[in-house]
Amino acid sequence: MKHFIFPNITTFELWIKSTEEGFRASELLDFLEASPMLQTVQVKITSFISLQGVAQTRVVVLPNIHTFSLIVYSSHPCYELASHMTCPSASHTSLVYKVDVEYTDQDIVPSVASWNNIVRQYTKSPVEAVTLEINPSQDPIATCTLTFRSSDASVIRLELEVSGYITDDGGFDMTAQDICLEVFSQAFRTIRNHPQLPNIKRLHIKGRISIMESEELTQMVSEVERLFKSVGPLDELILTNCDLRPYVSPFLDPPQFNYVGQPVTFPPINELTILHPPHAGDGECMDAILELAKSQHTLGVPFKRVTIRTQRLSKTMVNMLDSWVGEVIYHENRLRIPISDTDFEY
Repeated sequence: MKHFIFPNITTFELWIKSTEEGFRASELLDFLEASPMLQTVQVKITSFISLQGVAQTRVVVLPNIHTFSLIVYSSHPCYELASHMTCPSASHTSLVYKVDVEYTDQDIVPSVASWNNIVRQYTKSPVEAVTLEINPSQDPIATCTLTFRSSDASVIRLELEVSGYITDDGGFDMTAQDICLEVFSQAFRTIRNHPQLPNIKRLHIKGRISIMESEELTQMVSEVERLFKSVGPLDELILTNCDLRPYVSPFLDPPQFNYVGQPVTFPPINELTILHPPHAGDGECMDAILELAKSQHTLGVPFKRVTIRTQRLSKTMVNMLDSWVGEVIYHENRLRIPISDTDFEY
């Protein structure tokens, strides 16, 4: 690659396949540095990545990039390669890391520090909206997508996809549930550590994690509490396909944990939107939502609007909720509405 220099090209697409020697990241960095007019870059790497010869402090500035996409199928996380590049004018940045636990001895989930560094490095405008989606599937594959949207409409999208394999006894070497819980914690810490956290106005959390053990619930509740204590006033909090217990645990009857002497409050939230919560425990969780609304009203930070889309919700509960909220909008679920990976539509 280092033998070819095209200083005036504006679009660059590259697929680097597996080789015995692996791929030398320095060659890609040299090429990009010698092509300052690039506007669109899409790189897919299925080879081992060698950072040998790349100084830890080296960062290649790509001044005219509008769209930057890096997909790495490898035992070497793409975030280490991405940390050596920055796109100060990019409107859309996508960094995707796909790993198979059968073929790696690396840590499956990138470190929180790695995610934090990338978000800081690729963010230029105040972040106004964050979407976190975590889903286990049956392959088994666990996926996590963390999207940051800035005030200038630019987007940074971090995606992690982990696949497992079936062992001789028919079980999974690493369950999607375990991976999802670990990613849940790391993603929440990444959001919490964001340098522009007070600017975030919309927070959308999507997840189908099935919480079976009390330890799992404790872990999730802890992360939710820490985030809500750190975030500033929100225009909207959206919970889609989420087990609601981690978000309303103090208001469950009986409470999941002992909160005596520990006042619990959400940050001021204008709109609370709950979409398609799992059926199990919906009744008790909806009662807890009522208690949460009452608590927020008592604290002087009532919800201006609560929107709920679910099935078989008590009309009495809706009417009671109306006493503590500026406006209540309820939609009974008949057909499940597909939801995009990256937007706030519902």
